[in-house]
Amino acid sequence: MSDILRLLVRMFAIAFGFFAGCLAAGLAYAFLARLVVPEDFGRFSELELTVTLVVGVLGVASLFARAALLPAFVIIAIFEFCRRRDWLSYALAGGGIALAATSVPLAMRINSGSTTTIEPAQMVAIHIACGIIGASIYWLLTGRNAGHWLPTERAKRSDIADTET
Repeated sequence: MSDILRLLVRMFAIAFGFFAGCLAAGLAYAFLARLVVPEDFGRFSELELTVTLVVGVLGVASLFARAALLPAFVIIAIFEFCRRRDWLSYALAGGGIALAATSVPLAMRINSGSTTTIEPAQMVAIHIACGIIGASIYWLLTGRNAGHWLPTERAKRSDIADTET
């Protein structure tokens, strides 16, 4: 397979993994922030609950994707070129990106004096947990193979040896 095709396949896999990670983070947020509670499952009809859950998860996932897109792609590029494949790096990066994305709106909300039902520390913990969940799903789908598309040192040495002889 040519290098360009390998790179295109990898870029598609990265985009798919990021999308799946954002969906997982949105689903986790819907339950952790109590947007959907277990009592709702018996109170609403199946169709109404399904539509509410799907629209809510997709909406929250799109907010996560918007807030984390640029920092996440910078981290992904660094991990790809450094060939980082361990889960802990991805989980810590996801938590760090979530913390950074949460801190600015949270500071604005605290300074404006608005009242929310969730405490600020609990909201930060929920966002960090969702970031770790999203990064773990990304690692599971895509991050375990980071840097596989890059040429290896052994291949570089054999190419140099072939051209010298």
